Amino acid sequence: MEIEILSEVHSEVGEGPLWNLAERTITWVDITGKKWHKLSLATGAVTTQAVPTMIGAIVECLDGTYQGAVEEGFAKLQTGVDGYVVTHDFLPPEIRMNDAKADAKGRWWAGSNAIDFTAGVGKVHRLNIDGSVTTMIDGLTLPNGLGWSPDNKNFYLIDTFARALYKYDFDLESGEISNKSLLVEFKDDGSYPDGMCVASDGTLLVAMWSGERIEVISPEGKFLSTIKVPVKSPTSCAFGGDDGKTLIVTSDGRDFDASKYPDSGKLFGITGTGFGAIESAKYHG
Repeated sequence: MEIEILSEVHSEVGEGPLWNLAERTITWVDITGKKWHKLSLATGAVTTQAVPTMIGAIVECLDGTYQGAVEEGFAKLQTGVDGYVVTHDFLPPEIRMNDAKADAKGRWWAGSNAIDFTAGVGKVHRLNIDGSVTTMIDGLTLPNGLGWSPDNKNFYLIDTFARALYKYDFDLESGEISNKSLLVEFKDDGSYPDGMCVASDGTLLVAMWSGERIEVISPEGKFLSTIKVPVKSPTSCAFGGDDGKTLIVTSDGRDFDASKYPDSGKLFGITGTGFGAIESAKYHG
């Protein structure tokens, strides 16, 4: 495997990479830095835009604009200028959005959590194509790592502080989930499961915060291998590149030994993993 720095831009908490094949661009957020970035692989240029609150994730819409998962709820990001326009103001004070992914029908799923990570108040909300919001799951602490199996029969969700990866039955047409089960319980070794992506063969790749690695897990929940990364805390991952086989990884850049982890907070790509996937799904609303 080979690791390449894709962008030297430093994020406090880089998260949520998205790949656009037609544009050959990667977008990602800096949660606590209150920014989002867009990298052109063709030119190497990065555009950065600031937002007024912590931004947990973004999603590209069909018209090329972006929605953000923010402290108020959901917002339309202002392309070319800083800021956003809140479209769904429903989260109470001291709650913010975190990780989010679009499903194959174009609905956007986003987890919310207490800013101080109070246990049990985390939820997962679904931004429907008609613009309405449905709360799908509650009782979580830090929802993370959303994803779907390639056949769209299962929905996956990580609760980071529980060190748990859950699997649900998923109905693509209705967007409903059922039959929650614990797929993976991660060891308490000082690391935590964070963001995740699902390869085209159903393999799950989980970024381990404070673990210097990405865990490769079978659809049955078996640990298959690990991918070592040059940062202490990888935060999320997605497949991209022209052949869909570059693993794009975001990272946490806060308070780590710069001599040991000089690339913390940067965006990098890993080739040669043996896995790949199609480009990131878009929101259809």
